[in-house]
Amino acid sequence: MDAFTPEPENRAPTRHAPEQERASSVNPSIDSASISVVVPTFNDVGRLGDALASIVSQTLRPAELVVADDGSTDGTDQFVREFAAEHANGVGVHYIRLASRSGGVAARNEGISAARGAWIAECDSDDIWAPGKLERQAEFIRNWNGSRRIAVLGTHGYNVNDAKKIISPANMGPTTEGEYESVRRSGEGVYLLHSSVLYLRADFFAVGGYTTDYGTAEDFDLFSRMADLGVTITVPEPLVYYRKRAGSMQLDSFWDKQEGTLRATENLRRRIRGQPPLSRDEFAAQLASAPAWQRFRRRRRSLGMYYYRAGAANVVNGRRLRGGAQLFLAATLDWSRVRAGVRNTVRPRVRRASRI
Repeated sequence: MDAFTPEPENRAPTRHAPEQERASSVNPSIDSASISVVVPTFNDVGRLGDALASIVSQTLRPAELVVADDGSTDGTDQFVREFAAEHANGVGVHYIRLASRSGGVAARNEGISAARGAWIAECDSDDIWAPGKLERQAEFIRNWNGSRRIAVLGTHGYNVNDAKKIISPANMGPTTEGEYESVRRSGEGVYLLHSSVLYLRADFFAVGGYTTDYGTAEDFDLFSRMADLGVTITVPEPLVYYRKRAGSMQLDSFWDKQEGTLRATENLRRRIRGQPPLSRDEFAAQLASAPAWQRFRRRRRSLGMYYYRAGAANVVNGRRLRGGAQLFLAATLDWSRVRAGVRNTVRPRVRRASRI
């Protein structure tokens, strides 16, 4: 592969790769040549360089890096071209530009369809990897001796602000097979840091890839479906730096993602009980039919979560007055959420002063 391989700009998004792929019954070997990294992006050229640099600087370098551009207008194409020419470090860079703004799901599916490696690793364009991230995951897979194979492998991480200062731990996902089994039995679904995941390309297509069935909760939906194929687990080491910032997709799509995650979780539980899944309208009707006190409590907690996330993002990025007001409002709505966040931030006191 050339250092920089652009795709035609009129390329239309596709949901699946053209070939039929089946889930594997075992984890095949994993090495540098078998890993493709996919980075979806949209108008994020100011942060994209940090993500790309952290990928090509891995101690276990991937074979290729696929940048899936969802119609950016900020010079992303030229930036990727220059990065590939000057900083690729031997990694093949493959650039895809969607014909028009189609959303994160389309960009992710396009990037993974274009990737050539047996293993897919994902990194959002505003996040950063620790240098040994892929090597540690490969070691974990090679040494795995669980009763079922690994379907998705994530890692822990750190929350950082836009200046890349470490704020708090970002520890998500089961870390043992027993925890994974417990989560599956409960019907809660599996949460992982999206920018940490590594999985087989064949498994991705076997479950249908990313969909918009649950809005912007596409990651939660995918990992829950992948968990049917094998263990979905996390390396309990902080190997990803996850940016917290105002204007991020996490905040912009908060309400859609909240509704999607709630419905996906409900449908997981219904599947365990042998019941059919609820459509968006059916789920909305079910929520509306709940007692008034339940609806009030759910709305209050959701608002508390939103204002906590928005306030924390503003405070850690220097907008303390606005962020403080939002955190105060979050505390009046759901004090337990704010208290847990404060404890998580205060605990790594030594780490918080460092930058990556």
